[in-house]
Amino acid sequence: MSSAPSKYRILILFLVATGSVGAGLFGYEFLYRYRIWTLRAFRASSNSMCPAICAGEQIFVQMQVEAAYVPKRGDVIVFDYGSDSVKFIKRVVGVPGDFVAPGPENIILVNGKPLMGPAICSKSLLRPNTDGDGDQLPPFEAIRVPNGQVFVIGDNLKNSLDSRFKDFGPVTLDKIRGKPVMIYWSPAASRIGCPVQ
Repeated sequence: MSSAPSKYRILILFLVATGSVGAGLFGYEFLYRYRIWTLRAFRASSNSMCPAICAGEQIFVQMQVEAAYVPKRGDVIVFDYGSDSVKFIKRVVGVPGDFVAPGPENIILVNGKPLMGPAICSKSLLRPNTDGDGDQLPPFEAIRVPNGQVFVIGDNLKNSLDSRFKDFGPVTLDKIRGKPVMIYWSPAASRIGCPVQ
């Protein structure tokens, strides 16, 4: 009879240990690495950033409340767009002084080098034939990114309103509001917890 209670004790100790480790990781992630009071939740409304962030996924964004955030090439950012300050999510591919141009075979060149796609944490939610018509990218004019601005694109190059379009143009640094850090909910369970990179 004494073996059953000892099994329960072992199970309880295991659950407590697992919970402690989980709480410790949560504490590191959100109190030390990302200050929890700067995090805001957002829901992606389109597939323009898929496969990094797909429509319907919910993400944590570290909002910059104290100091201006200056992004690096490759960073994903949240910024205000238009007079209504709608929040957009895009990837920075050109920083001040960079030369961004269309290249041969439907590629984008940054300082003469082909743009490389980001690493993906898990399988994309983008279904075939939902990423725009045909295989051609929207045409755009080459540009030297001005001071105080960044050139942004959506990872879904065939279906993204971004800096390639004249009416959109580069984003000024004062419009940047934060940096996505993690997918906290997704229709695909394998993507939950994926860092945004």
